[in-house]
Amino acid sequence: MSKLQSHSSARRWLPSPSSALIHLVLLAGGLFMVGPLVWMLLTSLKTPANAEAFFETPRQLFAILRSMLPDPLTWDNYIAVFTERPFLLYFLNSAIYTIGRMIPALFFCSLAGFLFAKTSFRGKNLIFAGIIITMMIPFQVKMLTLYEMMVDIGWVDTYWAVIVVGLMEPFGIFLFRQTIVGIPNDLMDAAKIDGCGMLRTYFYVILPLIRPTLAAYSIFLFMWSWSDFLWPLIVLNSEALKPVEVGILGFSDIHNPEYTKMMAASTVAVAPIIVFFLFMQRQFIKGVTMSGLKG
Repeated sequence: MSKLQSHSSARRWLPSPSSALIHLVLLAGGLFMVGPLVWMLLTSLKTPANAEAFFETPRQLFAILRSMLPDPLTWDNYIAVFTERPFLLYFLNSAIYTIGRMIPALFFCSLAGFLFAKTSFRGKNLIFAGIIITMMIPFQVKMLTLYEMMVDIGWVDTYWAVIVVGLMEPFGIFLFRQTIVGIPNDLMDAAKIDGCGMLRTYFYVILPLIRPTLAAYSIFLFMWSWSDFLWPLIVLNSEALKPVEVGILGFSDIHNPEYTKMMAASTVAVAPIIVFFLFMQRQFIKGVTMSGLKG
């Protein structure tokens, strides 16, 4: 009897073939996603000579894995990042651009989502369809027009040129609209009976209920703003205004690219995004689930 119980218990803990296959696929996908980050970190700890050995593409798997490891391990690349370039200034600029975009964008996009979800006005569906269509237009298509606008306003090579462009994202309006649609109208009616207007209803009823979505969208905004490269590269000329991503370009001389310093700078640049996501991941999952965007 005890052998039968132990056998059934063992079978209970063994995964089914389909479950094992799914876990293997997920593991392979996870390694594929994490692999570039690991390679970036290991390369940032190498000497330039050791890094160049990896780019010779050894044929054997063991040689490839061995060439990935830093030998000898050095922290000189990180020291060079902060001594050869004004990287702390780049960090400060990225923080200004990111915070300057995030806080207004959270307010404007959530307010617009509230209006599209819970109010009625002429042409609402047509305007919302137009916003959805703009999500399909690549930024490169709008880039020339935006630059001409910045020239006309006189904002080229200013903080405003980077901040204002990211204040209203169509995806944010769509995300908040999808979340707020699921809020019962009875709460809106109760707020109206208590004498709340539209803005008070938004601040005191809607915002507390969509905090997970606010947290989820803040992660998107942080990632997009912190890693923005093309637009700041075009619209900023002064070294004192460059963000981190543009500052990394200083190590990529076309004739003598400094791979190890570039990887050290990239590791430092990506660290705030990882920390912010780890801090907000629980709210992120809850917010995406509330918005109805889960798979």
